[in-house]
Amino acid sequence: MKVCAFLTDGFETVEALAVIDILRRADIRTDMISITGDINVKSAQGVVVKADALLDGYVFEGDELLFLPGGPGHKSYYECNELLTLLKEYDKKNNRIAAICAAPSILGNLGLLEGKKAMAFPGFEDQLKGAEIIPAPQRVVTDGNITTSRGMGTSIDLGLELVKLIKGEELSDKLRASTQYI
Repeated sequence: MKVCAFLTDGFETVEALAVIDILRRADIRTDMISITGDINVKSAQGVVVKADALLDGYVFEGDELLFLPGGPGHKSYYECNELLTLLKEYDKKNNRIAAICAAPSILGNLGLLEGKKAMAFPGFEDQLKGAEIIPAPQRVVTDGNITTSRGMGTSIDLGLELVKLIKGEELSDKLRASTQYI
């Protein structure tokens, strides 16, 4: 399984790159896909990242894990019909989807969190339509095919959870220990 991390201008640097780093340390192919039409994507903190591919023309195999980082740029996800359609199709097939910070609101507003446990950055809970909101101190939750997390400070937790889901708990624990995240 590979992971598709969608980047748009204004993405939260740590939420995207910490999760991508953990996944790549686990030898999980993780493609950074720009939805902006430009291969260079600028984070909310002014860090320019060169994506691996553009959404336009990217070939999906149908079993990828789709990952949405948060940040103020998350609003751009709503303007990308191709991404919104993809999220709905993947959810229908029960394929894995992950989102952090403000990005779980996209899933909620699409109706993908109905009856599921979920979390988001404080203040976005009302957009997690139909979800059972999981309060702090829990940092990440997986319910069925969807994994959500709170924000920048929980990025490593999210990365380790995704490694556990894709490659197992043993590798996730090994990465936790090797990165001194204990």
